[in-house]
Amino acid sequence: MKQAELSDRLWAFAARVGNLVDEVPNTRLGRHVAGQLVRSGTSSAPNYDESGGAESRGDFNDKLSIALKELRETRGWLRFLVSADLLPASRVADLIDESEQLCRILGKSRQTLRGAAELKSKIPDSRFEIPNLRPLTSTTSFGFDGLDHLAIVVPSTEDALRIWRDRLGFPVVRSEVVNGGVVRLTHLDLGNTHLQLVEPLSPDHPLRAWLAQHGPGLHHFCFKVDDVGVAHAELAAAGLAPATPPPHQGTQGKRALFLDKSATQGVQLEITGP
Repeated sequence: MKQAELSDRLWAFAARVGNLVDEVPNTRLGRHVAGQLVRSGTSSAPNYDESGGAESRGDFNDKLSIALKELRETRGWLRFLVSADLLPASRVADLIDESEQLCRILGKSRQTLRGAAELKSKIPDSRFEIPNLRPLTSTTSFGFDGLDHLAIVVPSTEDALRIWRDRLGFPVVRSEVVNGGVVRLTHLDLGNTHLQLVEPLSPDHPLRAWLAQHGPGLHHFCFKVDDVGVAHAELAAAGLAPATPPPHQGTQGKRALFLDKSATQGVQLEITGP
């Protein structure tokens, strides 16, 4: 993603936040949250754009740090809208997801900046140039871009929610039925990633047998990738994924596939993305 593309994405996010605040109830609490949210939610884009005209590494870092700080605050207020029952989780889920993605992108930019600063510090009076940063590289050659979710298989979503939502306090982000109505996926916000409750709905689903053998428990963890097709080709070439894996639908209509767990000591890994 180029700098101009990220700028457009941040401004689009700001516009969506601005439109959302008009839906917040006109109560004392609602007005307070709406004011905080519209302030922080529309601040990251202009601060990021100002970083494009930075005259020094320090100036760039300051602007980028402010943009990231405002994004993190926005993410917090969006979560609060749900936990305070000001707006339904389904209305805010996409914005929370986008704020998390933007936080990761800007966070990587800052990490790359620190590495670039160490290299450039040995060159007196060297001018800082933003295009040299290349901040949006993936974490590995396979295109992994952080953890998307941890998945546990459960016989009953409602029973599981009594633990994870009601007793432990993790808010539900979304719940949907996928793959032709045979699986329910319910996501809860753990703060730095999602917990996915996987409930097989059809009596002959393979996860029924898995539950009978193992009981409710951790099934896999899932990485985000920029492109599932590209990542699959690289993973298959490295012997980490089947050459022709059975396709399945991930959450929110995303593409997803499982890696070959025999290559990872029996640990089941999944990738998901566009």
